[in-house]
Amino acid sequence: MRKYSTGGLPDFEPAVMAMNNDGLLLWWTRLYHEVSPAGDTSNSTPDQYIDAIAIDYSQPVNTGQLVISARCHGNNTENLWEGNNIATNASANGFQNRFTGTNGNIHISWLGKLKTLDATLLHSTYVAEYSNNATSLGTAHSDPNLDNWPDPNSGWPNVNTTYLAKNMLKVTADGSVVVLGKGRRTITTANAYQKMVKEANGGQSCWNDFIRQYTSTLDKPLYSSLVVGQWDTITQTGGDNVRLNGMFKTSAGIIAVGKHTGVPNEMGGSAGRSWGTNTVKNEGAVVAYVKAPNIANPNDSPTLLTTALIEQSNTPYFHFFPNPSDGAITILSENYEGNLEITLNNLLGQNIYTQTVKATKEINLNFNTIPSGIYIIKLISEKGIKSGKLIVK
Repeated sequence: MRKYSTGGLPDFEPAVMAMNNDGLLLWWTRLYHEVSPAGDTSNSTPDQYIDAIAIDYSQPVNTGQLVISARCHGNNTENLWEGNNIATNASANGFQNRFTGTNGNIHISWLGKLKTLDATLLHSTYVAEYSNNATSLGTAHSDPNLDNWPDPNSGWPNVNTTYLAKNMLKVTADGSVVVLGKGRRTITTANAYQKMVKEANGGQSCWNDFIRQYTSTLDKPLYSSLVVGQWDTITQTGGDNVRLNGMFKTSAGIIAVGKHTGVPNEMGGSAGRSWGTNTVKNEGAVVAYVKAPNIANPNDSPTLLTTALIEQSNTPYFHFFPNPSDGAITILSENYEGNLEITLNNLLGQNIYTQTVKATKEINLNFNTIPSGIYIIKLISEKGIKSGKLIVK
């Protein structure tokens, strides 16, 4: 998107837009303050980017949230939203509230959560890892899981280019946000599989890819680990030898996949070969499965559920509507006249409702006494079980 400021300067900026079912614009929003609290106008950085978006389904439909990964280029007076300066959420506090330091030609990433209905900003944090020889680091973070790393909101350290992977943003069942990133002296947690050496311990950092899971309010990482091959922490030789390209959240942890371009076998696998040859090309596949108790969640288990009932050939046809619903639904039944058991469970697997009826073409049910949320509805017949996801507003 391109526009001109009041001073006539060109201003290229990212914007997020929402449209209704008919393609009509509901809202659009910038990701920075165009007008300061004092009333002054500000140009955004000439090159800003939106790298990924995802929907947080942990909230009811009417308070759903959109998660955005964006990036700004350069050390400017006006970048993206601060984590502790949100008008509609005075208690908000991001893990990294501010853009700090004086480095110039750098890319800094950002995460934000906005209401899907009207784009109201609720939570935000910068994702800007430290420079290799950063000073003015401030005090250690109070959370033991942050492993005595300096709190990004204390001191005034130089930060370094930090990219979040494009189109790679996951939201867990409880609203936590999982990202893949690339940084320099990356902050890692005490429960990490692979930790970054701290400058205070005399080590040099390297460019690295990392996996991180933030809390639902983006106020701190629950898990942050490097995935990188060997490097010399004195001379910085090596490093930057893994590229993570994809990830998936499970009930126990996070699976990440990518490739390794470093010394053959240094990560415990076999080096890659071109098709039909035995020549090692010093490149191999990487699959990392990182686990920690504080990111385990049984509701993150993969499912095949959709917002419609799963259909198979040669079985009765069942369909329910509307979805989302205020609690009242109609089940359409064809090619089946036997008994039909209808159950409704919450995402913890607890049964909320069970009833057995004689199948007819239309079965009317009302769940208006249950709380808003996402439920699993099952239709159990002599021919099998059909299941789907029901959203109650």
